[in-house]
Amino acid sequence: MDYITEMAAGEGLEFHLDKVVPTNTMDAHRLIKFAESKNDRDLTEKLIARLYKVYFTDGESIADKDVLTKAATEVGLDEDEVKHLLNSSKYQKEVVADEIEAQQSGIQGAPFFVINNKYGISGAQPYEVFVKALKQVKKEEEAAK
Repeated sequence: MDYITEMAAGEGLEFHLDKVVPTNTMDAHRLIKFAESKNDRDLTEKLIARLYKVYFTDGESIADKDVLTKAATEVGLDEDEVKHLLNSSKYQKEVVADEIEAQQSGIQGAPFFVINNKYGISGAQPYEVFVKALKQVKKEEEAAK
C-alpha cells in the first residue's frame, strides 16, 4: 500500500489507502454502465475519476447509495435517473458478464489493463511499463502490415 501511495504521489495523485473502505462495488460499476449509456465519453471518464477520488482519497464507501448519487450528480448525471437506477437491478447482468469475462481471462485483481486484446498489465505499474507495452503493440502492428 505504501508503494502504491508513493507512486500516486509521484504522479500528483492524492491517495489515502489507510481510509479505503473495502466494499461491494456492484452499484458503482452499474453507475458507470449507466454513464456509458449516455454516449458521452467525457461524462463517463469524469464519473470514474470522481469515484476514484471518493474511494481512494476521501475514504467514503462506494456501496453507499447517497455517496454514489452525490458523486454522479457532481459530474452531471441527473439525480432522479441515478436514484432510479440505484434502486433497480439495471446493468447488473452486464457487470456480472464483465466479471465472468475477467475471470475467464485470468484477471484476479484491479487495476488490470488490457492492450489490444492481447497484452495484460496487472496492478499499479510505473509509466515506463505502459510505454514499453504500447511500443511493442505498435511494432507488432507495423510488422503485420
